[in-house]
Amino acid sequence: MPPVNVLSPTLGLNKSIADTRKTLDDLLLQLATNKKVQTYGDLGLQRSQVLSTRAELTQIKGFTDTISVLDIRLDVMLQSLDRIRELASESKSGALEAGFDVLSTGKTAFQTEVAARFDETVALLNTEIDGRHFFGGREVEGNPVVNPAEILNGSGGRAGFNQISAERRQADLGADGRGRLALDGPEASILGGVVLSPGDIGGLATAEFTIDIGGNIQTFNVSDGGFDSLTALETAIDGAFGSDVASIVGGNQLQLTAPNITDSITITDVDTGAAALAGLTTGTVANPTGTATISEDVDGSPFGFKLNGATSTLSGTAVNGPSGTPPSIDVSFSATLPQDGETIQLTFDLPDGTTHDMMLTARTSGPVNAGEFLVGADENETAANFQSALDSEIQTEAQRSLSAASLFAATDNFFDFDEATPPQRVDGPPFDTATALINATTANTVFWYTGEVSSTGARQSAAAKVDDAISVSYGARANEDALREVMKTFAAVTSEVFDPNDPNAGDRYHEMRLRAGTNLAFQGTVQAVEDIITELTVSKTVMGQTNERHEASDSLMRNVISEAEDADIFEVSAQILALNTRLEASLQVSVSLSGLSILNFL
Repeated sequence: MPPVNVLSPTLGLNKSIADTRKTLDDLLLQLATNKKVQTYGDLGLQRSQVLSTRAELTQIKGFTDTISVLDIRLDVMLQSLDRIRELASESKSGALEAGFDVLSTGKTAFQTEVAARFDETVALLNTEIDGRHFFGGREVEGNPVVNPAEILNGSGGRAGFNQISAERRQADLGADGRGRLALDGPEASILGGVVLSPGDIGGLATAEFTIDIGGNIQTFNVSDGGFDSLTALETAIDGAFGSDVASIVGGNQLQLTAPNITDSITITDVDTGAAALAGLTTGTVANPTGTATISEDVDGSPFGFKLNGATSTLSGTAVNGPSGTPPSIDVSFSATLPQDGETIQLTFDLPDGTTHDMMLTARTSGPVNAGEFLVGADENETAANFQSALDSEIQTEAQRSLSAASLFAATDNFFDFDEATPPQRVDGPPFDTATALINATTANTVFWYTGEVSSTGARQSAAAKVDDAISVSYGARANEDALREVMKTFAAVTSEVFDPNDPNAGDRYHEMRLRAGTNLAFQGTVQAVEDIITELTVSKTVMGQTNERHEASDSLMRNVISEAEDADIFEVSAQILALNTRLEASLQVSVSLSGLSILNFL
């Protein structure tokens, strides 16, 4: 009988037990970590796929984190803009309903409400989170809008809006309150030529000439011993005739106007060449013309009323212009006089881009009311009456529509500026005779907006990638057209002060309210606050849709990784139980074999 070999089975059994223990340890580790393997190297062929998928997950996490931050920013921006839209809407409604009840401050209740809305609008435009300001474009570190008091009142010697608008009103109304218009009636008038040296017009030799107005003959000596400057001569002429006959035009021309509509004017030399020293021509005879003329004071000036046109139903009357330099309109009456109720309408352009129609009605008997003129005995008297009525209407309307238009023109000058053009100011003093605007500087004027000033779109001033192929633009600037229009309108309404005893105050207030309501309606192609809200809402919607895709991709990729890495605890548990049973059986066999001997075998 061959010998019994128990060593070989025992060694094989022990190896099996060791392998089973190793497998069991691996399963227990999977159960503890919920992972199939502990290193990417153990994933085998799936290693590259898992690493690539995890890299994509990291990128998606970056995008979703960005979206989360932008979502908060856009929510805050949209809330601010929505409130500004409400404030503008409330003010527009108030402008249509507000009555003229002036408080002790010189302002109405409506103006007081708008002042509070102005303050709130500035605060909203200075909104920030974690030090990042949202309405300054790329300039995010500081408030893009200076405080309301500084905007209105200025600071540190720099002019604010109140000063700018006051200077502009002086320039628009002019020194005589006629809106920079000049009126000439039918009275005989002579305009002399340009005098090269108006401060010294005479010489050593005696130089006398006479002025004859309706048979009243006065003699004037313009030599060194007489009235040898235009100013001295003007004073002497007015004194001699006892009325305002002479005036100086442009600083170097003498104008003579008869004090009534019946007298002619004649110039005669006593000493040869004397009249020429004053720019006058010997032998000139001027007669009443039956014509009333209205003209702009300076050609090309941006200030005051501008002549747009005239239409007339007046019988026997010719209307010519506007034409000439500076532009003028002539209204010439004839022996055929206007009939009662016939009208003439003059249209003026105002500084803020609006127009005003001024209607004058002929009346054949008095008394006449505002906006009416009395038809006289002849064309000269009718022209004089027309000129007087027109003069009154112009001075009144200068305090009404022109003043209101000047206020809103000042908002354009102060609030509208860009990279190329700074805010504008009246080139003065003096302001009431100014003829041009000049650039403001940061040394003499408050610049209300201190954020980014750029010709590029405001939305492009802030952008972020929310996907490989998608960037969201969400920038905004307080100087965008719609937001600037709100600021301009609020500032204009807030700044104006009214005297309840001023007979024109109510109409001026009405004109201001009409313009405020129109501006806050954002009509036509004008950008509205709603447009900015819509653009930012689109960005928010795109972000939301992109985030949904990221969430779906994230879930799918995590499933892929989970299938490759994660252990099924139920399957692992079952395997552990099975291995445990096998291990126990193997150990029992091993114990039995360890006790086996030749004696037991036999």
